[in-house]
Amino acid sequence: MPSSVEPARSAGHHTTGPPGPAPATPGDASNRVIPFGRRPTRTGRGRRTPQPAQPERVVAPADSPQQRLAEDVEAWFIAHRATLTDESAAHVYRTTLDFLQLMLDSSHAEQRLNADEHRHLIGMMRVLRDAPDAL
Repeated sequence: MPSSVEPARSAGHHTTGPPGPAPATPGDASNRVIPFGRRPTRTGRGRRTPQPAQPERVVAPADSPQQRLAEDVEAWFIAHRATLTDESAAHVYRTTLDFLQLMLDSSHAEQRLNADEHRHLIGMMRVLRDAPDAL
């Protein structure tokens, strides 16, 4: 029986917050794998499968394809009443891309993406992730 100072919980009540495990700290995402299938994510000796390192930041020169892509992304955000020049919007944008990178890394670790596909998608994401810095 709960004490009088604790609120009573209904039978279907769960704790607040997103489902699943607690989110990792921002610098810790490279050590995680999200399993997408039933195959184990560990090698035969109980060690985690190797995870690719975070990509280096790319600085785009003026009037480069990366700069034009950054401007296209910004135009998309402006059309949706936001801007990547706003630090909070840029933070949410990068956080979303970080999670997408985690999903791609996990797919690669589970051999659902081959090395060339993984490298291609990560390269595109690296340019997209640096879009706020190019504006």
